[in-house]
Amino acid sequence: MALTLLFFIIRIYSWTLRFKAVYLSDDFDNNKKKVFAVWHGQLLPLVLFYKNTGTVTIVSKSKDGDIADFFLKRLDYKTVRGSSSRGGNEALMNAAALMENGLNAAVTVDGPKGPKFSVKPGVIYLAKKACGEIIPVICSVKWYKRFSSWDNFILPAPFSKINIYFGEKIQVAEVMDRETINYEATVLREKMLELTRVYSKDFL
Repeated sequence: MALTLLFFIIRIYSWTLRFKAVYLSDDFDNNKKKVFAVWHGQLLPLVLFYKNTGTVTIVSKSKDGDIADFFLKRLDYKTVRGSSSRGGNEALMNAAALMENGLNAAVTVDGPKGPKFSVKPGVIYLAKKACGEIIPVICSVKWYKRFSSWDNFILPAPFSKINIYFGEKIQVAEVMDRETINYEATVLREKMLELTRVYSKDFL
């Protein structure tokens, strides 16, 4: 009952936010499957921006993950359960299978426990299995509360203006060796940090 009431409040709150999508590349193809790479601390505004799109996302098997799963499903996300420490490989395979239906996916690259601004290999594996294309996504929020958690989680103020920046796509190779995956994760991290410095420097 309490979660249902909280979801209703979040739903109303989301209607007050003013989103603007900014595409930084001319070859952004809305008809091609993508894996969106996001920072955990910017998760909330991005979740609310992409609600009702059937986007695939991976949720940890923790108690906090149970709560997140409750809300995400009601926002029309397709969730699979797992993390880097519990059921991660199975979750990636299940996410890739859902993407075969033409769905996009979103991955918090430094979640669920950090460290902040790290890029774990799961996002690379998923792109290799599902579509071969990663889009780094950064948001800029005009008014917000910033928490002192490991990810500096941000909570946009009601009626805040939020710009969502979609960076240039990153193609991943088909090969699955560790050296290639580590290199691609490093490239993605550098691209995301670059976008953050330019469009969301107060989040650093």
